[in-house]
Amino acid sequence: MRAWQAAEAKQNFSRLVDAAKDGPQMLLRHTEPVGIVLSMKHYEQLRDQANAAFANFLLASPLEENDFDKDVGMSLSGG
Repeated sequence: MRAWQAAEAKQNFSRLVDAAKDGPQMLLRHTEPVGIVLSMKHYEQLRDQANAAFANFLLASPLEENDFDKDVGMSLSGG
């Protein structure tokens, strides 16, 4: 994975975006990792993997529907 200093990324934004097509690009500020630039393809792959892993986790759960209190945490008003 290529690492880009923030100033370099700013000056070469088009190159950074193009490089993301080949894989994630790490953004650094004073040698500290602060972010990652992903292509849409890589983002969608990660999202789909996370969704599949979560679905498999739920399917493997020994809990049944009636084990959950459906009223807990359902209020959007905060009250």
